[in-house]
Amino acid sequence: MKCKICGKEAETYAFGMHLCRGDFNRLFERRIEKIMKKYKPCGKIAVALSGGKDSMVLLHYFAHRDYDIFGYFINLGIGEHSERTEKIVRDACKKYGVELIVTNLREEYGFGIEEVRRKPCSACGTVKRYLMNKVPRENGASVVATGHNMDDFLDFFFKNTLGKNYSWNRNMVPYLPSNHPKMLPKIRPLYLLGDKEIEIYANFNNVPYSDEKCPLAKFSGWKEIFYDIEKKKRNFR
Repeated sequence: MKCKICGKEAETYAFGMHLCRGDFNRLFERRIEKIMKKYKPCGKIAVALSGGKDSMVLLHYFAHRDYDIFGYFINLGIGEHSERTEKIVRDACKKYGVELIVTNLREEYGFGIEEVRRKPCSACGTVKRYLMNKVPRENGASVVATGHNMDDFLDFFFKNTLGKNYSWNRNMVPYLPSNHPKMLPKIRPLYLLGDKEIEIYANFNNVPYSDEKCPLAKFSGWKEIFYDIEKKKRNFR
């Protein structure tokens, strides 16, 4: 197949068309730039890193542009999984020349996330929301950038709607402004990009990332359903 834009040999299918690597990268990055130009975050950006493809692609993007950034990683104390993930993040930040700040729950707070007496995902979310605001703010950040992507928000939206938690959907936006002097605003630059596009970009550009799933996480299966629907309804997502 030929690239829909330039006519060269296509290397992938994304955004509803066959594309060569160069045109895929340009379309991908253009969607990030659309979010960044619209909301214009000022000052130092803390890039929240999990080690997965989404946040590591975000790190790669920022590191190759004129942004004032540092990486922030939370070691959740989930045995070897957390140690392997931290190493990937540390090595990537060294490769890109980006400062990295790490919070280790066991060393600094005396517990791992799986030891909290509540559902692990709920505890993890609470801990991350607290630390991802506190530590970046204390280190001079003006905004926190997270790797949440389009498919994540679709997943959240359907679960919230079916659970009748309608008000939660008001946060499904690319930018959350601060509502308190001690709360940092949050930006989601991957808002217009989904899992598969991000994976293609990571592989095309040799972005280091962990493909391990969190051993404590439960997955809803909604993302697979979205892609099944999109096979019949183009651009459904």
